[in-house]
Order: sequence, then structure tokens, then C-alpha cells
Amino acid sequence: MAAISVTEGKEILYISNRFIRFGFNLKTGRLSIGRPDLIFPRVRDAAATAGLRIDHRRVSATFGTGRVTVSNSALTDIHGKGREVRIVDEGRPDHLEMAFTVRLFEHHSFILMRLGIRNIGGDECALEDLFLLDASRESGGRLELSQDYRPLNFLKVGWHDWCYTGLMTARDRDVSTMIGHWVGKMYFNPTTPISRKRGDFWGEGWGIVTDQKTAVVAGFASTADQFGQIHVNCNPKREVLSLVARADGIVLDSGEEFLSEWGFFQFVDLPNSDPAADYADTVARFMKPRVSLSPPPAKWTHWYHFFHDITEDLFIHNLDAIDAIRQTVPFHTVQLDDGYQSAWGDWYTQNEKFPNGLKYLAGRVAEKGFVPGLWIAPFVADPKSELAQKHPDWLVKDVKGKPIIGGFFWDFFGYVLDLTNPAVLDWVTKLMETVVKEWGFGFVKTDFVYAGALPGVRHDPKMTRAQAFRKGMEAIRKGLGQDTYHLGCGCPFGPSIGIVDAMRIGPDTAPNWKPLVQNMRWATPFITREKGIPALRNNIRHTLNLGTVHNRWWTSDPDCLMVRNYDTTLTDEEIKSNVSLIGLLGGLVINSDDLTRLSVDRQRLISLLLPVMSPRGRAVDLLENEMAELYALDMNEPWGNWTMAAQFNWDGRQAGKRLDIGRLSLDPEKEYHVFDFWDSTYRLHAGRYIDLPDIPAHGCRLLRLCENTGKPTVVGSTIHITCGGEIQTLKTGKRKATLVIEDLGRHVQGELWLWLPGQITSAKAGKSTVAVRKRTDNVWALNLSVREKTTVTVTWNEELTD
Repeated sequence: MAAISVTEGKEILYISNRFIRFGFNLKTGRLSIGRPDLIFPRVRDAAATAGLRIDHRRVSATFGTGRVTVSNSALTDIHGKGREVRIVDEGRPDHLEMAFTVRLFEHHSFILMRLGIRNIGGDECALEDLFLLDASRESGGRLELSQDYRPLNFLKVGWHDWCYTGLMTARDRDVSTMIGHWVGKMYFNPTTPISRKRGDFWGEGWGIVTDQKTAVVAGFASTADQFGQIHVNCNPKREVLSLVARADGIVLDSGEEFLSEWGFFQFVDLPNSDPAADYADTVARFMKPRVSLSPPPAKWTHWYHFFHDITEDLFIHNLDAIDAIRQTVPFHTVQLDDGYQSAWGDWYTQNEKFPNGLKYLAGRVAEKGFVPGLWIAPFVADPKSELAQKHPDWLVKDVKGKPIIGGFFWDFFGYVLDLTNPAVLDWVTKLMETVVKEWGFGFVKTDFVYAGALPGVRHDPKMTRAQAFRKGMEAIRKGLGQDTYHLGCGCPFGPSIGIVDAMRIGPDTAPNWKPLVQNMRWATPFITREKGIPALRNNIRHTLNLGTVHNRWWTSDPDCLMVRNYDTTLTDEEIKSNVSLIGLLGGLVINSDDLTRLSVDRQRLISLLLPVMSPRGRAVDLLENEMAELYALDMNEPWGNWTMAAQFNWDGRQAGKRLDIGRLSLDPEKEYHVFDFWDSTYRLHAGRYIDLPDIPAHGCRLLRLCENTGKPTVVGSTIHITCGGEIQTLKTGKRKATLVIEDLGRHVQGELWLWLPGQITSAKAGKSTVAVRKRTDNVWALNLSVREKTTVTVTWNEELTD
């Protein structure tokens, strides 16, 4: 069989490889996607359409109503070798020309598709959207994963970090809010429908549909020019799958053409440890992300303790504390958040709480040897700001010419800057240049930038919202330069790839598990179920569900870690769950406690994460639970392999869990060393299941599992959250083991647990004798306290212990 075959019959055109097949009906213009020689899974009789406004009337242009011509050619691009088939629909009565392009590759199981439309008539038309794939009842199409017609689950992805990402079922209704007047534009893409029917959902950019046997991963692989949505209905015999690229009413003059982003479609067999991996990698090839090969250094910010009450003095007091504990917690960046500016928009002037200005503050941070960081919201302006008063022509307007409202920003409804206006782009670039070159900041967090992508009337009517937004983000990067670290927040995901270094992936965290309004506690019962309001629960949900994009599109920011036992309602178990998840994810570690009050024991909870050593964790039950209960990290080092597994209990009360090690891609027929990180306990386990009784509410058990080979090995560690990532090398010989502990940039304190086939006779770290405790048969704990790269040597006799 050829690697890729293209066959054209009287009615059907097929292009296929050994993984997937695309069909086009030359008579009806309908599309189908399936697998070669299999009936299911499949998409059948889907339509490709364009939504337009002509003379203020909404009309739909369906592909295939004119004269269809087909061409195909070989191609080699960033994805590899393949073939491209281009199907052109011309001679249409509506004076439009439509073109559908399909790309298939020799060694990939996905299809790329693109829809284009050209206005060849004399009159202009406004293009609203392009449906690359519309498999809905209304269009006559269907999604069929099997002949059983099971209810489907849908992993819905949000527009940006605060917008809901989670698993939806046929029983659920789409996520909405009771407080849309204040947060509607912050937590939802305003042009994305919100269905109130059970099982009917709209997601942003991409998503996964599954019946637990097969998954469909669908979305947009290029993301710079349009916001794309995926529409899914999960109900049996009413299944829907649609991919739509938003054109935002762009006017097509006679002769002009508009091309959609590249759509992505793939069938994935389950179980699969990372079902969206191919999709995320494909997006990365298109968008060329700024992913660093170096682990992200630790940061501190005041926000989740001092909030707007921060002052210059309070900030410097914490800077001094950071300097004093650097041997325990080696922070790299010290960031000033919201609370310094005279007004949003007037970023060049500070309020009375910062009498010496930002250049002075950045200098104080740099003097201590840290990188100064700054929070800023460059696309939003307070209506009372000097910026908004002096430059009303810089603002996005509504159809009546009034400035649009971008959201409620603590105590005002803010205006939005027009990022298609060259003067605005120059201002943004110069502002960022000032922050970096004049004031001296090396880390910049841009917040609430979604505002630049809201619908409205702009200076350049030919730009989509996504294009306008990306122009603004490019202006930020231009001003920052290539070396300044840029963290996006409140930031639409797709168009930011390739510009930001790091991205917030979830709603704001908080020193409380559920949403809580401190100054309006009476409102708490009404907002408990809100999905986007600051709360650790809401934040953790996204950290679990968006792990696949970390280190593929950017370095993920799970938001700040709080470990304090004051000014918080979080339990110790909730804090440990968050520490475990952040550690296994491998993203940014940003602390936000008042460090002048943080105890040494609490400081150690932060140090356990440093330096960051996880390449990327994964939610094992991603497609089964709204909040995954099993999160895993595979550690593969030259000296050994092991798996870290966090088993969570998200219930509101204590519960037992049963861990199936087969779900961790481990062989249930083998025997494993199992180390419980938080309890510092060990067991030798045989069998498929590990019973974990009495996990506290919102708590977890963090386990390290490695195969028992009968040879000397590391079986646990309390030095670092990865339980061994701190070990550079391990060499074993007859009655002797030599380990090298990396320089972690901090004082290393903890126990290293070893399985040895005998009784320890000596243990040294460098030249110093190490205290040893026998923990169980053949397992020994070495108590280490070192401050630099250290060689640990252990010897034993050949007598097996009892």
C-alpha cells in the first residue's frame, strides 16, 4: 500500500494513509473522515460552509453548489512528507469561489484542512465565520464513534486562563455565570455561544470528544489570525462536531480572499497517556513557541497576601526576607504586582505609596542579586486616566461610537486600547522599552490582555480580533526585547504562542478552597459553584487539565503557591496537594506569602520544588473526571527510571482510593518499590492495585514507584518533590554505591532512601559521616545536610538483613 493514496471515482474522492481517510463527495460537496477499512469511528456527510452578511442579511454559503475541480500534489513541510488535495468550488450563483484544502502526511495520523473564500462579484460582503467541518443534525452530518451510541464526554478548553477548561458530559449544561455584568467579558469569549441544552457545548481553539474507547482530538493548528471554536453535542444519536473559524465581520471587497486557520482532526485510541500530544506538537510546529531548555527559576510576588495594600516599604521588607532565606529558598525573581500605578493607563506615574518610583525599586531588587519583575495591564485604561482623556481616538468603540467596556477592574469599568491603531502600538512598544531599559525590569507579567481582543469597531476594519490582539502582543515583545521574560495572564491562548515565554493556565488562586468574597461574605453561597472566580479549587482544575501544552507552547504558570498557615482558610492537606501538583507539572514556581512571617517548616515546602525538575506531568484520568484524580510524572534518568503518582481525593470528606498501577503504564506482574513522599513510608508491592485508605478531603498521596530488580537502588527521597531528580549519577558495585547529589542552589536537607542487599557498614557525604536509619528489611534512610554538589558513598556487607 502506498504511504498516501489519492483515488477519485465518479462520486467520491478519497485521500488516505494507513491511519486515516478523508472523503469528499463530488456531487453533494459533503465530507467524511474515518479509518481505512473500518466503519467506526467516523464523521459522515459533514458540510463546509461560510456565514456572511450581504445587505445586512445573514446568508450561508455551502461548499459544493458550483462546479468542482480537484488538484493534488506532493508536499514536504514542517510536518513532514505528504500530499495536498485542493478542491475548488467555482461558478457558483452567489458570485463566491470557495476552496477546501486537505493535507495528509506519511507518518502522522491527523488531517489538516483549510477553507478559503473569494469574493468574485462586484459587491462587498461581510464574512462572519467559516465552518471547516459541520457534522450537525442541521447540516445533515453526524459524528459516530461507535455503533453503540454511547453518551460522549467533551474536554472543553477555555479562551484564556480564567475561562473554564474541564470535562463535560451529556448530563451537564455549558458553563455560565451569575455575575456576568462584572466578569462576563473576563471569563467568556463574547462571540462564543453558550447553549443551555444539556450535553451541548462550545469550546475554544481545540477539544477532545470521547466515548472512552476512542477520542477525537479536533481544533485549529495555526492560531495567529482567527479565534476558532469547536461545537460538540454529547447526547446519544444527536452527536455533533463542528469546527468554526471566526472572521469577525471582515469585509471582503471584490477580488479579495479570506483563508481560515488550519484545522486539525485526529482519531486516538484509548487509553492513551497523552491524547492531545500530536495536536499540541502540531501547533508548536506552526507557531514556533518560545520554550526554554532551562528550568524556570523561582519567583516571588506580593499579590496574594498584600494585594493592593502593597507599599514600597512592605515590598522592601519582603525583599530583605528573601535575601535572608536564599540558602533555603533560592528565589531568582522578585516581582511587584498591581497597586503601584496612579491609574490604569497612566503607567509612567506611581501613587503615593511608591514615593521613590519604579526605577529605584528595581534597583533595590537588582542590588540584592535578584531579577526585578513588574506586573502591568497595558491594553486597559481607566476612563479617568490621563491616557483615556487625552487619546479618545485610541479606544475601541461600539457601533454608536462610544468606548466599549472591557470589564470590571476592582473598582472601575475599564476602556480598551485599539491595537490596530499604529499610534497605540508605538505607545505600547515605548512603554515596554521604558519598563526594561529605563526602569531595569527583567521579568514582565502582562495582565488582562484579553481586553485587546474584545469585539468592537477598530481603526483597521480589515483585521480580525485575533490579528489585532497579536499585533498588540508583538508590540509588547518588540519593546521588551528578546531577552526579557514575558508572562501572559488573562491572555487568549492561541495568538500568544510564539510571543510569551510563560502563560497562566488557570483562574486566580486564592487562600481559600472555594470562591469567597472577603468583604461580602453574605454572597459566598451564591458564588460557590462559579468556575472562574479566584479559588484554589478552580485554579487546580486547569492545572490538571492543561498539562499537555506545558513545554510545548510555553512554560505553564499554575499561578502562585501559598504555603502559609496564617491569613488563610486552606488546610495543610490542600496546600500539600497544590505543592504536589505544581511539582509534578514542572511549570513556574511563584510564591506569594508574606515572607517576613513564614516559618522555616513552611519555607521548606517551597524549597522541595526547587529547582524545577519535571519535564511535564500528565492527568491519567483526563477524559473521565472534571478534576483528574490521578496525576503522574515519568522520570527517566541515565541511572534509573521511576514514576511519581499523585492520587488525589477531591471529595469534601475523607475517602479511600484504589490505585491501578496498570494505568501508570507499569506492568502489574512485576514487583515495585513504593515510597510515600508526604508520609515517608515504604512498602514492597506486588499486584495491580494499591489501596490508599483515609485520604483527607482535598488531600493526596504522593507515591514514587520503581521496579524491584533485586539490585541496589534509590527507592525514595524527601529532598526534592521528584524523589530522585536531585541525583546526578548512581553507580553500584560489589558492596558499594556512589551517588552524586547535584548542586540545587540551596541548602539540601532530607533523607535519601536506599534498597541494599545487605547491612550498611558506612555512609559518607563527601568526607562527613552520614546518620543512617534502618526503615525496613533492606531499606535504609540516609540523613543528608549539604550545600553544594556532593558525592555520597555507601558500603554494606553481603549479609541480608532480617
